[in-house]
Amino acid sequence: LATPDTWEVALSTGKDKKETWERLITEGALGGLALLRNLRNMKEAGVSEKAIFAGLNNMNTERILPFRFISAAKYAPQWEAQIEPVMLKCLEGKDKLPGKTALVVDGSGSMFGTAISAKSEIDRFEAATALAILVREICERCAVVVFSNNASLVPARRGFALRDALYSQAERSGTNTQNGIMKAAQEGYD
Repeated sequence: LATPDTWEVALSTGKDKKETWERLITEGALGGLALLRNLRNMKEAGVSEKAIFAGLNNMNTERILPFRFISAAKYAPQWEAQIEPVMLKCLEGKDKLPGKTALVVDGSGSMFGTAISAKSEIDRFEAATALAILVREICERCAVVVFSNNASLVPARRGFALRDALYSQAERSGTNTQNGIMKAAQEGYD
């Protein structure tokens, strides 16, 4: 059997990492998820930003959900400006939920610091912010509320700005779900 040309195989042969990453990106042999998950490794190997940005711009985003981009930005924050448009691109063309949708996000202390699974790199709140980014993009109109002991309406942001707004308004204290639901009801939704 022929040896597959994957990033794992290519890097395990001991060849120059920078050249290997750049070749895989240039040839289109690196899948979108592999690209996102290895941004930190590419940076450490000295891969040129030009090659990385070309890979991001050309990647197939069809099956990639926003939490993958949030993880990528967590480990390569210097490239958020290049990652964000690709993240939003993966949500383009989706059918919109009609009317106004309310999304109520738990910002209590239990949402922070605990990974969503044994192999995950993101915690519950990061997963919630990814869901908020997704919902914001697939709704005609959307109100996002974050709650803990209190509840507040999050400014109408998109992408990483929505993530940042959620973080800045999360109290990280108790869990009063009723306050979140009441605040969402005040904003009105279909």
